[in-house]
Amino acid sequence: MPFLELDDVRLFYTDDLPDGAPAPGWLGVPTVLVHGWLGTSDSWIPLLPALRRRCRTVTVDLRGHGASQAPDSRYDAAEFTGDLARLLARLAPGPAVVLGHSMGASLASLLAVEHPELVAALALVDPDYGGRPEERDRLLPMARRPDAALAGDVAGLIARIDSATGPDHLREWHRRDIERMPPFVVARSLRQNLDAPTSLRFAPQAAPLLARRRQPVLAFHRDPGREALERSHATAATTVLAVRDTGHWIHQERPETVTRELEAWLRGLPPATE
Repeated sequence: MPFLELDDVRLFYTDDLPDGAPAPGWLGVPTVLVHGWLGTSDSWIPLLPALRRRCRTVTVDLRGHGASQAPDSRYDAAEFTGDLARLLARLAPGPAVVLGHSMGASLASLLAVEHPELVAALALVDPDYGGRPEERDRLLPMARRPDAALAGDVAGLIARIDSATGPDHLREWHRRDIERMPPFVVARSLRQNLDAPTSLRFAPQAAPLLARRRQPVLAFHRDPGREALERSHATAATTVLAVRDTGHWIHQERPETVTRELEAWLRGLPPATE
């Protein structure tokens, strides 16, 4: 299994070139895929065959997730983003297209602002940034519970979020991902997502950072409030797509839609990313 050995963590990753000849419109820079909170790089499987025909495709399990190591550390956005920056510097020096889902979209945006030399463009699937501040007040009491109890509460919370997901097999997939997570990683990452200064989970913290992104952005949104925040900070290089009547894992429920729009957007990127 391929692992990247960093100073303080071992990360599982995949790094694939196409089988056979690349498709027309081959992208000259890699695409790096960043999964969401409590997920793994396997969440991108529905998109991988098409992406691999168009570009070098790198996936990674964040620290504490999937097959990556779970060290005794903070599990905040700054730490996750630092890992991604080190991974990009080692595997793909120069700019990459970064594709993120949920928390992975927040990490991708933070990476784009703090390390613009590493990020050529951003593709974001149902980003978790820009939520309503009152949600934080509702979740904080739960976050103060002991780790083991909190992990159980989080499983119930994700099940409620996942109730809008159509296929039963996807809900089972997401449940099993969470059951494999160390409880202390679940607990710490939730607390940091609610409280850490680098978290973009709520609109007051997200808005200033979104305004600092300078890369082309493609964003798929199912939530009208988060979509409105995205549009309020859009530039001429931003494409915002509303995807309704779907669950949080848009790329798994609507892989054909996401692949079609993503490929068209990749073809239209500036020459620097070709």
